[in-house]
Amino acid sequence: MGLLKKLFGGKGEEKGGDSTPPAPPQREPEPEPLRINEITPHELKARLDNGDDVVVVDMRQGWEYQHGHIPGATHMFINDIPARINELPKDKDIVFQCWHGNTSLQASAFLIENGWAAERVSSLSGGMAGWVQAHGEGGLVTE
Repeated sequence: MGLLKKLFGGKGEEKGGDSTPPAPPQREPEPEPLRINEITPHELKARLDNGDDVVVVDMRQGWEYQHGHIPGATHMFINDIPARINELPKDKDIVFQCWHGNTSLQASAFLIENGWAAERVSSLSGGMAGWVQAHGEGGLVTE
């Protein structure tokens, strides 16, 4: 019985008493959920107009990008991001942009989980739909 006490830390039997079962293992605390920054179409346009060094990543299909995109945006289809992640700088602000702003949240989380500083990564709230609503089709360029 002495070996069991050493292995499991139980009190064992003393004077005919019941042994106390070992305490359950302690669970590690849940990690804090990621907080993804969002930037509005107006805030992004102001930063671009100001000449801020921000990388806009358009994650839509190639034909959607060619039809019209935010000036200066880089095209990187969502499925290509894991393979092309090292093309994204860690020393610049990055704004992911999709069609409605949902997938860009996931891409932002992916980048943060892979070592990019959370304060440097954002999702465009409302996505391309929000951009067009705020700035019209004239706020897009084609290539």
